[in-house]
Amino acid sequence: YQEEIQELNEVARHRPRSTLVMGIQQENRQIRELQQENKELRTSLEEHQSALELIMSKYREQMFRLLMASKKDDPSIIMKLKEKHSKV
Repeated sequence: YQEEIQELNEVARHRPRSTLVMGIQQENRQIRELQQENKELRTSLEEHQSALELIMSKYREQMFRLLMASKKDDPSIIMKLKEKHSKV
């Protein structure tokens, strides 16, 4: 029994049990904080991706309209698209 206690103390670097428990509790708090931060970062990333997808879809739509207008060679349509784009 004494040998096992001595082995455990060596593994624990001769720290008392209360110190080990406090260290574990602190690590658990840090892990929970990191998990919460990770969740917030994931949510933020999803929001940014959604916004970027919306911006890109609007850009593609405008480019498509601009290309269609240039094919028709109608300057009035191109001017309307430029005005609408500058407002956006």
